[in-house]
Amino acid sequence: MLKPAVTEYKKALDKKPNKVNFLIAMEHRGSALLEELYTNYRFADGNDSLSVYRFLEATKWTTYLKKYISVDRYEGFYEVDYQQQLSSYMTAVYNRSKLLVRSRSFDKAQIRLIELETLKPGFRDVKELLTFSEVEPIYTKALTLFEEGSYRAAYAVIEPIILKYPKQEELSALKDEALSRGTYRLGIISDPQITGKAAAISAALQSRLISALYGNKDPFIELLDRTNFNLLQNEQQAIINGGTSEEAVTQELLSAHAYLKVVVTSVDEEEGSLISQNKTGYERYYVNKKDKEGKTVKEAKYNKVRYREFTKENKVHYTAQLTLTDRATSKIITVESFEYANSDRTHYIDYSGNNLFPGYWKYQNKAHHSDRPEINESKRRQLARLKQASRSVKSPITMRKDAVASFASRSASAVQLLKLEP
Repeated sequence: MLKPAVTEYKKALDKKPNKVNFLIAMEHRGSALLEELYTNYRFADGNDSLSVYRFLEATKWTTYLKKYISVDRYEGFYEVDYQQQLSSYMTAVYNRSKLLVRSRSFDKAQIRLIELETLKPGFRDVKELLTFSEVEPIYTKALTLFEEGSYRAAYAVIEPIILKYPKQEELSALKDEALSRGTYRLGIISDPQITGKAAAISAALQSRLISALYGNKDPFIELLDRTNFNLLQNEQQAIINGGTSEEAVTQELLSAHAYLKVVVTSVDEEEGSLISQNKTGYERYYVNKKDKEGKTVKEAKYNKVRYREFTKENKVHYTAQLTLTDRATSKIITVESFEYANSDRTHYIDYSGNNLFPGYWKYQNKAHHSDRPEINESKRRQLARLKQASRSVKSPITMRKDAVASFASRSASAVQLLKLEP
């Protein structure tokens, strides 16, 4: 019960450091606690592990209480004995750790090695053994994946540990080789049969797709420079003719593994007309009048007015298709279809006054039995909102850009999910 009591007195002294009864109580409880802890340490003689950790606990509380009581008689008194016990204990743990490393029990070895590094940083070659125990199983696993041809998986296993240990040359070499062998080269091509707006949008889509693929930061995807497209076409034509292009042979490494084609297959853009309607309504105003008691009160009156109401709506609808084709076999690897639809509408009124209500009237300057004012506060607020409403509407060209961005992002994600490997 001494530890909780000492902790509570510490909190009390931190608030009232000069409180005499707190100081006396802390001296009494703190000294009793340290005496108990160092007594437990002495009675652990012969058990180096127990001695080490009991001594560490005692020194922790000594440091904790140093600010509040005198601890001179404990500091350094047992240091020589402790260092001997610590040396004996660490030697035993070190030897056990080396056996665990040799037997490839790396997880157990890491626990013991971390303990040694915590107790005494820089002890013997603990740091090197700890590095080896972490790196070796990763390297073995990555090498197995590499030999199986799973280059992406090997790379993914190595990547986190190489960040921690960047100077591990074998790991770095295996990572680089996995990347080299696993790199998948894509040639992004167009479709000459697409014409008109679809062709223009498809061209914009190709450029946006290149940016999106780069944005994914997939080290295994390499986009073929457009200047090599002629080479690819020459090679393909040579294969069709039963031969091989000499140029293609000499630059075979430049060839794509697959062709990626993303084209817009249908375009439907509708630019709406601005529809204007003349409307009749009532504007409220107030006049002063005397009530029965002679007090001045305000009375609502209504003028017949005209205002104009405007509406416009633009709509777009596009479809696109992604096709990934193996260069060597012309086999279609995957086909994805995408759709994008959007619309934007504006609805507002043009009126310079305030307190406008909807309604019908036949004659503006005289009453008629068909007059129908709609004196309703919710409808007045509705017209007030329409008066403040935005008069702009998103154009089909702007929505076209949104469609291109959507198609590019979805296409890049589809490619990413394939985890392409040669």
